[in-house]
Amino acid sequence: MTTVEFITALFYEVDEQVHAIPKHPEAHLWPSEVVTLGLLHALKGVGNRAFYRWLTRDYRPLFPRLVSLDKLLSFSFVFFVRKISCRAA
Repeated sequence: MTTVEFITALFYEVDEQVHAIPKHPEAHLWPSEVVTLGLLHALKGVGNRAFYRWLTRDYRPLFPRLVSLDKLLSFSFVFFVRKISCRAA
């Protein structure tokens, strides 16, 4: 399985779980994309900048609306905090 096939399969599985979460009108990425990127980051096991460089260098076509590293990290954090707080309530 190539990396592109793996990323595509991962995105599919994530989207099956979170497809009901709507995209904010001002958001560039769908929640499924944010979660997929977070999982890839964890699986890759490198720092934030190294991950972002790898992603933009090799896989930018898979995420054409990819935002800056700072925005991506803040989106991931906000998304997971909201999911956790919704489950706790």
